[in-house]
Amino acid sequence: MANRPLLDSFGRRVTNLRISLTDRCDFRCVYCMPPEGIAQMPKSDYLSLDQLEKVVRLTGDMGVTRYRLTGGEPLLRRDIVEVVERLSALDSVADLSITTNASRLAKLAAPLRAAGLDRVNVSLDSLDPERFAAITRRDYYQQVRDGIEAALDEGLPVKINVVVMAGLAESEIIDFVEMAVARSIEVRFLEFMPLCGTGWGAERVLPIDEVRSIVQKHYRLEELARLDRPAQTFTVDGGPGRVGFIAPLSEPFCESCSRIRISASGRIRPCLFSEVESDLAPLLDTNDDTLAEAIRAAVWAKPAGSQFRDTPFREDAGENWTTQGALIRNIGG
Repeated sequence: MANRPLLDSFGRRVTNLRISLTDRCDFRCVYCMPPEGIAQMPKSDYLSLDQLEKVVRLTGDMGVTRYRLTGGEPLLRRDIVEVVERLSALDSVADLSITTNASRLAKLAAPLRAAGLDRVNVSLDSLDPERFAAITRRDYYQQVRDGIEAALDEGLPVKINVVVMAGLAESEIIDFVEMAVARSIEVRFLEFMPLCGTGWGAERVLPIDEVRSIVQKHYRLEELARLDRPAQTFTVDGGPGRVGFIAPLSEPFCESCSRIRISASGRIRPCLFSEVESDLAPLLDTNDDTLAEAIRAAVWAKPAGSQFRDTPFREDAGENWTTQGALIRNIGG
């Protein structure tokens, strides 16, 4: 029974699970949360290492093979190396990655690689230290760049996630692509989304098609097969560097979505843009069959598409998302 594929009611097969390890973050990005932060859950509510392993083992039995550890900022979790070591050891885990702001990655890249981490996504919204500080409300630019270099030195494949907002200059977009070419990595430009409560404003949107057009003016792009991935990805001038564009609102990819998310406290959110959740916490210490069926039921509730699909950038879009902003960095695969 556990080996049946994990399907939603529209026949989409779930093969990717995003696991939030904490709701805490050492940044205060303008699109995530107010300067004073948000109310935090008690750390005692976080899924334990044993509970995390159980969820991954059961979803692995149902066909999930790709796992991403997110937050908040996952590297704030003190047992992060042990989490990676335990989860990467499971036979069903074909790909284990982390999305991080990289402020602590310089010291952790080597132990994470040794523990079995396959790759890392780094959130970096500006290559200008002053603009970076204005966006993150933190003066951690050099720590982030050091973290990226440490990951590359350890042989970890790196993707850079850039949330594009009004004010991102054409020259900086080109600088990001040059970074992809020079370091043989992938840079992905993410559409600014209404998940940011007080940070949301339609005037801050820089349409992803404008970003793509800017890049295409300067480089020869060759599109790669998208499959079920969120990014439309291209090679740059035929080289190993890549650039991707993720536009879940203006160019939705709901029909091929293969992802679900679980919060640090054990709540499954089958769609990033849905307020429908299923609380697994009361079932985490029950028998496997009970928990597996609860996971199946949560996936079955996955909606057909985004609630913002028809009017993605309306002014009131972010009103009900005041605590969800941290998710914006974690959409990329």
